[in-house]
Amino acid sequence: MRNFTLLFFLLLGLTAAHAQAPTTVSGRVTDGKDQSALIGANVLLIHLPDSVKRGTAVDTDGKFQFDNVAAGRYVLDASFVGYQKLSQPVTVASTPVQVGTLALQTGGVQLKGVVVTGQAAQSVQKGDTTQYNARAFKTNPDATTGDLIEKMPGVSRGADGKVQAQGENVAQVLVDGKPFFGTDPDAVLKNLPAEMVDKVEVFDQRSEQSRFSGFDDGNTTKTINIVTKIEFRNGTFGRVLAGAGPERYKASANVNKFRGAERMSVLAQSNNVNEQNFGTEDLLGVVGNSNQGGGGRGGQRGGGGGGNGGNAGDFLVNQSGGISKTNAVGLNYSNTWNKKTEMSGSYFFNRADNTINSSVQRYYVDTANTRFNQTGNTSSLNTNHRFNMRLEHKIDTANSILFRPRFSYQLNDAASNVFGVTSRGGLEQSNITSKYGSGNNGLNTGGDVLLRHRFVKPGRTASLSIGGTYSQRKSNTTLRTVDTGSALNNLDQASNLNQNGGNINANLALTEAISKQDQLQGNYAISYAPNNSNKYTYDVLTGDTRELNEGLSNVFDNYYFNQSGGITYRHVTQKFQGSVGVAGQYSELYSDAQYPRPQIGRYYFVNVLPNANASYRFTRQKNLRLNYRTNTNAPSVSQLQAVVNNSNPLQLTIGNPTLRQEFQHSLNIRYSASNPEVSSNFFALLSGSFTQNPISNRTIVAARETTVTPEGAPDVVVPAGGQLTQPTNLSQQYSVRSLASYGQPIKAIKTNVNLSANANFTQTPGLVNGGLNYARVPSFGAGLTLSSNISANLDFTASTTSNKNFVINTLQTKLNTDYFSQVTRVRLNWIVGPGINIATDLVHQAYSGLSAGYNQQYALWNASIGKKLFPGQRGEVKVYAFDLLGQNRSISRNVTDAYYEDVQTTILQRYFMLMFTYNIRSGNVIAPTQGEGGGGGREGRGGFNRPDGGGPGGPPPSGGGGGGPR
Repeated sequence: MRNFTLLFFLLLGLTAAHAQAPTTVSGRVTDGKDQSALIGANVLLIHLPDSVKRGTAVDTDGKFQFDNVAAGRYVLDASFVGYQKLSQPVTVASTPVQVGTLALQTGGVQLKGVVVTGQAAQSVQKGDTTQYNARAFKTNPDATTGDLIEKMPGVSRGADGKVQAQGENVAQVLVDGKPFFGTDPDAVLKNLPAEMVDKVEVFDQRSEQSRFSGFDDGNTTKTINIVTKIEFRNGTFGRVLAGAGPERYKASANVNKFRGAERMSVLAQSNNVNEQNFGTEDLLGVVGNSNQGGGGRGGQRGGGGGGNGGNAGDFLVNQSGGISKTNAVGLNYSNTWNKKTEMSGSYFFNRADNTINSSVQRYYVDTANTRFNQTGNTSSLNTNHRFNMRLEHKIDTANSILFRPRFSYQLNDAASNVFGVTSRGGLEQSNITSKYGSGNNGLNTGGDVLLRHRFVKPGRTASLSIGGTYSQRKSNTTLRTVDTGSALNNLDQASNLNQNGGNINANLALTEAISKQDQLQGNYAISYAPNNSNKYTYDVLTGDTRELNEGLSNVFDNYYFNQSGGITYRHVTQKFQGSVGVAGQYSELYSDAQYPRPQIGRYYFVNVLPNANASYRFTRQKNLRLNYRTNTNAPSVSQLQAVVNNSNPLQLTIGNPTLRQEFQHSLNIRYSASNPEVSSNFFALLSGSFTQNPISNRTIVAARETTVTPEGAPDVVVPAGGQLTQPTNLSQQYSVRSLASYGQPIKAIKTNVNLSANANFTQTPGLVNGGLNYARVPSFGAGLTLSSNISANLDFTASTTSNKNFVINTLQTKLNTDYFSQVTRVRLNWIVGPGINIATDLVHQAYSGLSAGYNQQYALWNASIGKKLFPGQRGEVKVYAFDLLGQNRSISRNVTDAYYEDVQTTILQRYFMLMFTYNIRSGNVIAPTQGEGGGGGREGRGGFNRPDGGGPGGPPPSGGGGGGPR
């Protein structure tokens, strides 16, 4: 009887404990007239009788949810600017409470002139989406969206100028979930004003097929979505600027006309101060042979691919290389018709005229202490036209079609003069002077069609993607060289090139829901990529007499055929989702060369490609995600061509027709967390990759004139002091990368603090004079950023980043070295009086451990003073000074498997300019005033679909959003 009594009271206690366990309260807030989601509406849960409040904001679907709600009586308040508040009593017991739809009626007070004080939450984690509240980051009235997001934790610009979020390059920036000027992040960040931004969302955007089916296959791209304020969604806004000074000028304009879903934007600029608003893709496909020095300028693989490879980065117009004149104009348009058809498209034209002087000091890892020094000057003129469009039509509730065409046409003219000296053991072996010129034009076009069908059974979908590309490139080049050490390198040559390539591909995906929590996806993909390249090189004898040089000519055809099929299983619960799959892949690589010697190659590859990804949501604010993928990479056309590129006779390159494809394993682990109560944000990344059969380099550095027999290629005579580089398959290439960042406001001084740390390691194999070398590069770094949140009248950002790098070579240990770099920046914008603005930007860069003459410290100091004009302070006149101290420099270190080098280039230096700016505002757009920062204003109402997908047949949406705690 006693045991029964104890058991009874134990069961009673467990029942009571279960009854008191916290649960959830959820629902949806909509417009009472059209039932559309009121994005950003406030929802308060007020406990009775002590009136303790909890608040949240609805997401882009109008949904909200309170977690860990204790049992009791509550009042639920829903409110939104311009709508009447709605209150509803709620009783919470042991089971989740679904209050349904809360429909708000119009007629509320617009809150004009009301100032809300208090610390806004910096960020909130919604599933896989990190959402920042723009009003938590104060910026001056003239700040751009780029200025705003760089204050946010986890967002920065890399050394190459690309925007990075959570340690990855941002591939696209959307505006209210819609593409803006294709996939060019800078078109948004450099042109849209910060004052129009309400929310900033950072997430991994899934593929179109994945967003439709709801099946997360792990194929994502890092994306930022700019959620605009409601007052900027109807009206015209923009900015025009004109400035001039001794030898310098700049003019730009951006005008945006928004009428709900219909949006049109026009951008234009002209300057000679190294400013651009177009992306790297504008320069692809045409630069070709203009790279002097055999490659190796841009990363962990030196030497280039031989044949006709080039480096688009040599012609980028940015503040770290050369001086440029830029003219650009762009048009972007998007609209939604009949709630079934959506269209967005953009056209961009730009023209960049760049000149650059450079010096290179290179150290080889061979045993003979070989050095190579080079000085040169290069000029290029690049003209580009680019068009992108996205057209989506919902045929009915079960079928839809998506069409995405794209087109670009480029012209590039380049010329360079280079002087190079090779020494061995401290003694000069050879020196060469070369003049190189090229004229290129390239056409790139393509598109894809995605057909999607949703069956009656939930979770069963079918999608078919069919696409193709076509590219054409033509080039004419001239080369004249004089070598004081070898008559072999006294050249006078001309060549012409004609390349054509393309790709046809299709991908079929089928999904099937096994249960509410389990899903299967089957995939079949096929692609065929043919290419041909004809290059004829002639030795100029006398006058117009030319003779074909068969050793430097090639007629080459190849194709890469690939097909794969696989299946993936996915399991989803409220907090966990994961998938595991496997695919079988068959590939065929075929090549047929006539010059420089007849040769046919055909290779077959069979691979098993596993994949897995998982994410666990500890809470709505904490998320852990893991992704494992495998993929193969086929060698490029230029890497396969067994023809010598002698644009610099001391830095020869040649392709390798015996190359095999790479097989790469990649693993990424990411953890994100935020705490709205203290407005903190934390992010950690650990990633690694391992490549089997990597395409690396074989480098020969000749002590004397040497005849070399490359793999699968005819003999090549390498002059004394010269270098020959050829791609080859090796092994043991891997990299490990880690990054952590933390951000939180310091209320006492109204300043946001962001801390970051990173540790990386790469190993790249290479053959140098027959010896196997592993170039190992460990690096460590840390950063600190302080950004003001005092007011828009006082906007400052102070940051410092330090990095320690080591260069370790297994073949030549005495060349092991380490170097240190530090960049410290202070940016201040201060409104000191009525309409009077002072701005300054000071950057200090320090280098140590580099070659003699490259260890430098210098400061770049820019400053301006301006006065606001006109009603609403829409205009401003200011005096601007760039590089007041005249110390601006450009220094970098590149590490490859065969050498490391220090590079210094000319850069834009001191100039003064008088500038006038006018802000365009009309319609419902509110003009900025002194003290009104980029985060102020009212919450916006959406009207666009979630940018990160989710859909019928998949799990409930997580992430996305458009509203946050207020």
